[in-house]
Amino acid sequence: MMGKEAKEKMNSFKESLLRERASVTLEAAIILPIFCFLFMALNGVFFVFSAQNQVMHTLVQTANSLSLDPYWNEKTGVENPNVSIILQNFERSITQDKSFSSTESWHKNETVSSGVLEDRFYSYFTGDGNKLSAYTKLKKLGVVGNMELSGTVNNGDLTLVAKYKMKFWFNLFKTEPLDLSQKVKVHLWGLEDY
Repeated sequence: MMGKEAKEKMNSFKESLLRERASVTLEAAIILPIFCFLFMALNGVFFVFSAQNQVMHTLVQTANSLSLDPYWNEKTGVENPNVSIILQNFERSITQDKSFSSTESWHKNETVSSGVLEDRFYSYFTGDGNKLSAYTKLKKLGVVGNMELSGTVNNGDLTLVAKYKMKFWFNLFKTEPLDLSQKVKVHLWGLEDY
């Protein structure tokens, strides 16, 4: 059988193993919540970037679409304004959403009509122009309250601005929503006099 020294060595070895396992468990109990917290915070930041990207993409699409309206409205109706309206109504009857084009000559003013701008923005944002589904989607993205859209025309350039507040998805410290603003500038097509 084993001698007394061998038994003591074996007991000492078992005790050291138990201490090592206990320290690993303790380290995991401390590190794991910190890791989870950092992961959730980083995920929340990525969530904000994703939402900003979706809003910016929609703003760019809206600006590009609006920049074509002057060409369509002015060039197709130079000879006869009724022809322009007939062609536009035909084009609008083909598309399901009537908000992707406008017969309104908004580009002759210094500001874009809020109705035209919002209809076009929400049409590109949701694909169907339904404002209720757009508000729901914005809320899911973390946008708090209403989004403020504005557009100005200056020297043939169209500038669109979207201002909104956005909360963090994972907001452990209960911080205030972020004030965000995004801007896009495009040149209007077909206006040689600008």
